Amino acid sequence: YSSVDMCELAMNSVIQSGFEAEVKRHWIGREYLETGQTEVHKTNVPLSRLKYRSSTLKQEYAIIDQMSKEKGDV
Repeated sequence: YSSVDMCELAMNSVIQSGFEAEVKRHWIGREYLETGQTEVHKTNVPLSRLKYRSSTLKQEYAIIDQMSKEKGDV
């Protein structure tokens, strides 16, 4: 695994953790809870990686939506 992979794993662990909001803000960004945006200098996860993950998730949702519509036609 690359260092970016490990940083992304750590960032997601903080997001999914039961840490208090202030702790999450400290580790991943002041505006995370309000906007969902992390701070690259805190997480060390490049914006291009975050955009890729977001784009992939949207594509997966579109596939699921399309498949559910096709199932309904049967």
